[in-house]
Amino acid sequence: MSLASYIGCNIEIPLSSEESDDLIVIGDCFSNKYNRRDVKKHQFTTPFVYEVSSDLGIEISEYMNPKTRAESKEKLIELCKILDSYIDKGDYFELYSCWV
Repeated sequence: MSLASYIGCNIEIPLSSEESDDLIVIGDCFSNKYNRRDVKKHQFTTPFVYEVSSDLGIEISEYMNPKTRAESKEKLIELCKILDSYIDKGDYFELYSCWV
């Protein structure tokens, strides 16, 4: 079982390079266009949906071990930095993670 994370945006953002070895990669990993369509329909209020990949996904909860929770927080901060370079005042994104 793997954890998949998605972002919904009210603006289009570019996908990461397929050769990227960044901590966060925006593009297809587990999902196809039908998976993203379903996530958009049931989870987001935004017109654009992207899969966000990392080695173990982004999940922050009190039930996780502290090391994994800290790694997820680092990934979320990195995602926010990436999106901050594209999102202007008034734009926004939503985050959704699920087990696949």
